[in-house]
Amino acid sequence: MSHLERNSSGRPALVTRPVLGLLLAGVLATSALAASPALAKADVVASGPCRGAPDSTWKLKVDQESNGSLTVTAAVFSEDTDEWGWKLKHNDDVSAKGTVTARDADRSFRVVRSMVDFTGPDEIVFRAGNKDSDEICRGDVTFNG
Repeated sequence: MSHLERNSSGRPALVTRPVLGLLLAGVLATSALAASPALAKADVVASGPCRGAPDSTWKLKVDQESNGSLTVTAAVFSEDTDEWGWKLKHNDDVSAKGTVTARDADRSFRVVRSMVDFTGPDEIVFRAGNKDSDEICRGDVTFNG
């Protein structure tokens, strides 16, 4: 076939199908890139050591979902299989609490909760206490979404 395709009337086509496909792919990619910064929100992550056990650490992450809610993920990485009491606060109000036993292969546990994204900054506080020791893991983040 020659470098110019012919349409059904026998006239040369203005744009070949492969070129049209490349042009459409470029337009779609450019549109997606242009829209991404407006839609994307940065995740907020904090981590640190736990008090009372030098090898234990905590991590707290807040993500904004496309529906406007927040997904809060809190984790503790420790060296035991003890029972832990945990609590999540959202702007000084208890949002969720419970107990959990660290059972993963790395003896960690993770708590995931959905929260409302209030107008203005959202202060999220996570606290976990080992029920068999003096170990306390506490962290906080401020989400400005």
